[in-house]
Amino acid sequence: MKKYILSGAVALGIFLCVLTYVSCIMRTKGFSYKKIHSLYGYDSRWDFGLPSPEQAALLDRVSTQTFSPLGSGRECYAFVSEDGEIVVKFFKQKHMRTRYILDYLPLSEHIQMIRNETLNRHSHRRLSLYQSYQLAHERLQDHSGVLYLHLTKTNYLKKPITLFSSRGKKLVLKLDDMEFLIQKRAHHIFDVLSESPEKGKQTIDAILDYLTLRNERGIGDNDINCKRNLGVLDGKVIQIDIGELYPAISHSPNREELTAATLDLKDYLERNHPELVFYLELSIESHCR
Repeated sequence: MKKYILSGAVALGIFLCVLTYVSCIMRTKGFSYKKIHSLYGYDSRWDFGLPSPEQAALLDRVSTQTFSPLGSGRECYAFVSEDGEIVVKFFKQKHMRTRYILDYLPLSEHIQMIRNETLNRHSHRRLSLYQSYQLAHERLQDHSGVLYLHLTKTNYLKKPITLFSSRGKKLVLKLDDMEFLIQKRAHHIFDVLSESPEKGKQTIDAILDYLTLRNERGIGDNDINCKRNLGVLDGKVIQIDIGELYPAISHSPNREELTAATLDLKDYLERNHPELVFYLELSIESHCR
C-alpha cells in the first residue's frame, strides 16, 4: 500500500512540476489570445446596452480594418488601426483571473488560504479597473478619448476584429466574446514636446489645464505620471492610461498637487528643454490662483 501511495505522490509531484514549467516558464512572452480572453460570463453590471448609432458606425469601422500592436502597459495590450486614428485595448487577464487548475486539486488549508487571498485580490483589482474605465467614459470622455466600452460578454455586437501580432500572425476575434475599450489615438506628451519644442509653453498650459479640470470634476488618479499617462490630440491633453482613476471630492488643485503631478515632466524639461522649466513653475502658480 505504501508503495502505491509513494508512486502516486511522485506522479503528482511530476505533474505539478510539468504544469509549473508549461504555465510559468514556457508560457508565450508578449501578446497571446489566452492572455486577453477571460473566463467570466455575462455580467449585467457591465452591460451598457446596445451601441448608439455613432458607436455602431465605429464598430463597423473597427471590423473593416486590421489592427497592429501599438504597445503593452500594466493592464492592457493596445492595437492601432490601419488609419492610425483609433486604438483598441484588451485587458490582461492575469490581473483579474479567478479560476485556475489548482481549483480542481486537493489543497492544504494553508495553500487554500493563499489561493483565496489571491482570488480576492484579483476580484478587487478587476472591480477597481472596470470602475475606473467607466468613470473615464462617463465623466471624462472629452479628455480620455474613450469612444466605446465593452466590459462583459454580449451577443448583440456580432462584429469581428482582425489583429496581427508583432510576428505577423493573424488573429480574428468576436468582439462579443471580449472585454475591451476603443479609444482615440493620442501621441505621448514627451514625444510631442520633442517633435514640437516651439509649442512647449502651449503644451505645458494644456497639461495643467487638464489636471485642474480633472480635479474640479471630482476625479483622482492613483498614478500621477505624465510620461506614461498623458498624450496630446489636436492640441488637447488626453489621459491615455485610464486604469487608476477614482471618484474624489471636487476641488481646485493647490501648488503641491500640481507640482507632484508634474515631477517627471519637470525632470524631462530639465534634461531636454531647460528653457521651459521656469515657464512650468509659472504655469503652476497661475493655475493655483
